[in-house]
Amino acid sequence: MIDGLYNLSLRLPDLLILLLCALSFGGLGVLVARLSHRLWWSRVREEGERDAGEGVHNSILALIAFLLALITTSELAAFANADRNITQESLAIRRLDRDLASLGEDGRAAQALLASYVKSVAVDEWPRLSRRPQSLSPVADQYMTRLWDEVRRLQPRAAATNSSLGSDLNDSLRKIEDGRINRLAASVNGIPDVVWLMIGLFFFSACVLAGRHRLSRYAMQVVFIQMSALGVILALDIIIDNPFGGDTSLGPERIIAALDGKV
Repeated sequence: MIDGLYNLSLRLPDLLILLLCALSFGGLGVLVARLSHRLWWSRVREEGERDAGEGVHNSILALIAFLLALITTSELAAFANADRNITQESLAIRRLDRDLASLGEDGRAAQALLASYVKSVAVDEWPRLSRRPQSLSPVADQYMTRLWDEVRRLQPRAAATNSSLGSDLNDSLRKIEDGRINRLAASVNGIPDVVWLMIGLFFFSACVLAGRHRLSRYAMQVVFIQMSALGVILALDIIIDNPFGGDTSLGPERIIAALDGKV
């Protein structure tokens, strides 16, 4: 169910996700608070006992904010790392293409395989990384295997031309393959689903505690703003959770441009 909701969010604009989370969390917070007052807190006669929940309510809100801050920091760091890894992968592709071009006709077949690999990454692998469950492209795997075979065939000839060229080809291709692994690792959600469920329970508890007193119009506005703010932070985490999907995402343009020497 969570995977389905996540894939659905990729079809929505970021601004709409922010708006929906703000309105839904705010409206749900007011609704739960009013229902909790009517069904439970209105039966508590001792006003002093209800006042004793103020510290608990504030503590839960602080805990939610703290957890969301940790998650947001982790997600932003993962997004930045993915961006840096794509740049390094693009540079490795550019370096391999340049070294293959230096071999002349001998390197044409490997260059064609490299171009096909890059195309399969952009067309097939990138969409696979954006959706749950994430996976690498089997088409790109095939081109990578054939490219390794071709490079192995070229290494003796390359070593005869330039003593370091054979190892350079191997090093560049290994970095390209490592780049694929890094992209898959960056696409997989680093926050377990149980954490989101736990935050949902904390949110529900805070809303229930907000209904300790009968909600006036002013109190409902305060609850709505409180919960909407938490919803906006959660929406930000949803948006940046996967660097390869949605409006705020990293595209394959640098990978494609690597073969044009525009990295």
